[in-house]
Amino acid sequence: MGNFIPEDKLANLKKYKYSSEDHSLISKYILKKWWNTFVLVFPQSMAPNLITLLGLGFILMNLAVVFYYNPTLDKQVPSWCYFFYAFGLFMYQTFDGCDGCHARRTGQSGPLGELFDHSIDAINTTLGSIIFASVLQFGYGKLLLLTQFSTICNFYLSTWEEYHTHTLYLSAFSGPVEGILMICGVFILTGIFGPQMFSYKLFDKDITIAGTTNHITVDLKTAYIVLGLISLYFNIALALKNVNHYYEKKFPKDGLKIKYESEQAVKGLAPFFLYYFSIGALVTYRPEILSANGIPLVLSIGSTMAFCVGRIILAHLTLQGFPYFNTAMLIPSVQLVISQVLIYGFDFNTSTVSFYVTWFGWVLTVMIHMGFVFEIIHEITTYLDIYALTIKHKKPKNQ
Repeated sequence: MGNFIPEDKLANLKKYKYSSEDHSLISKYILKKWWNTFVLVFPQSMAPNLITLLGLGFILMNLAVVFYYNPTLDKQVPSWCYFFYAFGLFMYQTFDGCDGCHARRTGQSGPLGELFDHSIDAINTTLGSIIFASVLQFGYGKLLLLTQFSTICNFYLSTWEEYHTHTLYLSAFSGPVEGILMICGVFILTGIFGPQMFSYKLFDKDITIAGTTNHITVDLKTAYIVLGLISLYFNIALALKNVNHYYEKKFPKDGLKIKYESEQAVKGLAPFFLYYFSIGALVTYRPEILSANGIPLVLSIGSTMAFCVGRIILAHLTLQGFPYFNTAMLIPSVQLVISQVLIYGFDFNTSTVSFYVTWFGWVLTVMIHMGFVFEIIHEITTYLDIYALTIKHKKPKNQ
């Protein structure tokens, strides 16, 4: 067997049963009807995973437009680009919603589909953050990292929550539904009014506190960032509540067991925040890594977190212990140490060191992530006797 699925855990793949709770009214009354209609455009000979992969293609096209017109993420682009971004993101959401419908329609539901779906979503969190940063003209700075952190944190939390509760929860306001639609709306409004609308002042006054007068200005961009952070806070609180509630139901008369399991679960969040602490240290001591090499840094973070989230989902599907340690998470710390030694110990050129260290980090994370993806796809498809991107065993016509 490989590095990620012990031989005695493979049999757990056949115990797989998808479970979800969707409390979104938009999803219930609008989007699910749209998905069930749109899914009919896909032939029944098409594998659901291929639909998932094609959906990512819309985000890649958006990204190509960003890098062509606004590679520095701080300039205005032609108006049609913003409408194109909105269309691409909406179609990504549509394909993401249709893959499950198509899987049930063709009798192809299974653990590989959930793993594939989450893995593509994990990649999109970073690519979508780059596109969003381009629209708000963040450039390669801390706001770009904050955007990516917020998006990835929400996704990591959702995956962590599903690992413990064995259920995917979508609240009344969730990222995959309302969050995406809201971003589509922002893109459309930007296409109509231009990115200068984010400079519109919502609050601009002098405020005196304890005899000291301060001029406070809050523009639309700042308000949107604050709204996103508030949303993140409530998502963290809700995920913690759902996990604790799961253990309360599992051990209804054992308070000590509930407390122990809930505390153990929370430890699964530590690797994420420790990893981001190392990112913060890296860009604090070596700020040119972000300003001059922002793309490989952001993509490296995205690859690392997609790998970590993939391992959590795999552990959920195969009933393994939580994967607290992932080698890729050490890369920012290693990059910082190497940079400091070469620059201060051997007097190497700062920009040269930062360039090679950052790009090497990205290549290394991609290799780790891709090695994981190819290995688990091979093992799962071999064990379950299925194909990843085509249908091997068609659904009987009488079912």
